[in-house]
Amino acid sequence: MSMFLRRGAGLLLLTTASACSLAPAPRMPATVVEMPEAYDVEAPPAEAEPEALAWWRAFDDPTLDRLIETALTRNLDLREAIARLEELRHRYRIARAPLFPALSLSGDANRSSTPANTGLGSQFGGDDEGGEGPIPGFSFDFPDRFEFTTYSASLGFSYELDFWGRLRNESGAAVRDFLASRGDAETVRLTVIGSTISTYLEVVSARAQLAIAEDNVDLLRERAELTRERYQAGLTNTFELYAIRQQYRTAESNLPGLRTALDDAEGRLALILGRYAGTIDDLLPAGLAPAIDPTPIPAGLPMSLLEARPDVMAAFERVEAARLRVGARRADLLPSISLNASGGFQSAEAENLFYVDQWFTNLIGGIVAPIFQGGRLRANLGAAGAQYDQALIAYARTVLGAYREVRTSLRQFENERERYAQVMEQVADARASLENQLERYQSGVGDYVEYLDARVNLNGAETTRVLAERGFGEARLAVHRALGGAWVAEDVEEVDMSDNEGGARTLPDRR
Repeated sequence: MSMFLRRGAGLLLLTTASACSLAPAPRMPATVVEMPEAYDVEAPPAEAEPEALAWWRAFDDPTLDRLIETALTRNLDLREAIARLEELRHRYRIARAPLFPALSLSGDANRSSTPANTGLGSQFGGDDEGGEGPIPGFSFDFPDRFEFTTYSASLGFSYELDFWGRLRNESGAAVRDFLASRGDAETVRLTVIGSTISTYLEVVSARAQLAIAEDNVDLLRERAELTRERYQAGLTNTFELYAIRQQYRTAESNLPGLRTALDDAEGRLALILGRYAGTIDDLLPAGLAPAIDPTPIPAGLPMSLLEARPDVMAAFERVEAARLRVGARRADLLPSISLNASGGFQSAEAENLFYVDQWFTNLIGGIVAPIFQGGRLRANLGAAGAQYDQALIAYARTVLGAYREVRTSLRQFENERERYAQVMEQVADARASLENQLERYQSGVGDYVEYLDARVNLNGAETTRVLAERGFGEARLAVHRALGGAWVAEDVEEVDMSDNEGGARTLPDRR
């Protein structure tokens, strides 16, 4: 049974085992239920698997490791995502608070002074001077004013009985919002790591291309000078002379563009690292050459690896949040029961306030049932149901998109791996040709011009190799990003459903 089906079954069990809840039963989109068990991408058997933790170490590049460590601590997008996650954590605690009784401590002093001939006093003769009051045969000697002083200290208690599960559903939805936000933060983290690797590969490639191009310009300059001398000696024609010069000028004109591309890539890498452009030389030593690991990806990767993707996890949590809010909106249609109580001390004299016989209590129980709200509550329920349907559709679309990305990246990886092997054969042939021309020249059989041409040809092959290395690295990165980091099945840990402080689930660490 796939992880997606097991997850749905677990949620159904939790729902039936819980107290009264009006949330609809969990359901999975048909698209997710019909998902294949494994990717239908053929790949040669793997001889070794990359390290599960810190998956980027599979590139085996200490410089890249330092860059990623810097990015994970200084990247501004990631720090902003963590701040948003912290906000959601506090909002969850706000939503969870109504599940518990509210206690409040109060103390006050009240001084009242009113005329005796107003209000109730006027009904008892407060406005008759020395006359009879409203009771025949009795007269009252009223003062001119009524004055009262009251001191009180009390402890208040209020609690809403969550008989229909409205508060529990609201709190559960807040938990799911927090977990979805955590998935979003993981997505940002994965994006930061991926952008660091991709931009680093671009920097390495740009530096190598620039170095090869500069060497090529020197070779072509020498080749053009030799051609000019051969032309003056009548050993060649003008066509060859101008063709070599054109080749030299073209190579020379490419240098400014390569320098600009390198500066731009290093500037973007500095931005990812949270630094100003031009201040990352300490992290980029000279002679960068990332290791290329041609190890194939294991064939038949299980679909359960897809669950490691943080965007899939976040989409699922949003489905659950929307489902629980449907239950909360259903509960809004039913009566709510609340309890309010207070107790403390009350006295007309401050020094007597805390005497034992000055205590008082007050207990109120109430039930409120909605009768007519102009259709507002029904509309809220309808909107919540529509949001639940939208979340299910969004979840199915996320799963479909994730499957496509993984499948495409796996095929791309195998294609780039094949291309890299072919390019390395071209480089080997070009190097063999250069060695042959060097031997011919040293033995006096060959021409120095032919040796220069062989070197230029090798530089062209090296440029193709550099581009192939970058493409191969990008393809490997694409697989990691599509699978949420690692592709080893053991990396996908079971999620702990027990509540911790704050009610959030414990998610696997995919570093």
